[in-house]
Amino acid sequence: MDLTTARECAERWGLNPATVRRVLAQVDPIDRDPATGAMRYDRAAADAARAERPGRGHRADLAAAVVEPEEFVRLANDDAIPAEHRALWVLLWEGGLRIGDALALDVRDVDLDEYKVNVDYPKTDRDERVIPLSDQSADLARAAIGDRTDGPLFVNQRGMALSREAVAKFARRAAPSIHAFRSGGHKVRKGRKPPRIKFPAFALEAKDEDAAEGASCQCMCTHVHLYIPDVCQDEADPVLLVDVTIESPMSGDPEDRRLRAFCRGCYDAVLSAKEVRKALKKMS
Repeated sequence: MDLTTARECAERWGLNPATVRRVLAQVDPIDRDPATGAMRYDRAAADAARAERPGRGHRADLAAAVVEPEEFVRLANDDAIPAEHRALWVLLWEGGLRIGDALALDVRDVDLDEYKVNVDYPKTDRDERVIPLSDQSADLARAAIGDRTDGPLFVNQRGMALSREAVAKFARRAAPSIHAFRSGGHKVRKGRKPPRIKFPAFALEAKDEDAAEGASCQCMCTHVHLYIPDVCQDEADPVLLVDVTIESPMSGDPEDRRLRAFCRGCYDAVLSAKEVRKALKKMS
């Protein structure tokens, strides 16, 4: 077996060390070089990993595969998987958060009472600075934080910040790649981020009681479906999440904002209303 190091791969492939480390993250090291202490890899396996990303800076793995909804629900609810990894996966899926932005989060960036995560420096101006949470993502974030009041949001069992390489390697045990969670969320909701809608606070208490049962759709059908005044009793789909803001009926100020699970019919109605608003805006 021919062995090679990351430095040798960088010279042979003509890539910078950071890119080489990302390529080799999916290859298990064989041993360490006794002279330098550098990790050594099977050369054939390293070249095969490189072949999956043929172009300089090209990430062929980002959109090649997605985590399907049924598998995402199973993984997110698997208590055998550490909470910090599940919390990361759910944030990538639900909010479309980039992996780098997610790993840069601090405990103080998470407001569990307000069901939101604040991203101080997103990668691009188009990325959201406030990411709403669902009941599930809030619960997993709470479990990942524990009794800590500061420091990195995602840490391992020893309290060390999780690296990109570590989370990528762990995710590959359950999914095509760490990026497959984000792309899976994009595919399900047919967009970069969940659709957003606002409601006055009428009947909020009743709907929250229904949501506590874990099955009912969390929409308010008197406002989504104008001709169906009854509250929807269809089963909610945990992956069809809508960014819902509940406003004060008197002042219009936001009282509650979080991701809520809708049934298929109500989710499609929100998307249809969104498309109608876009069309009207173009006509005006």
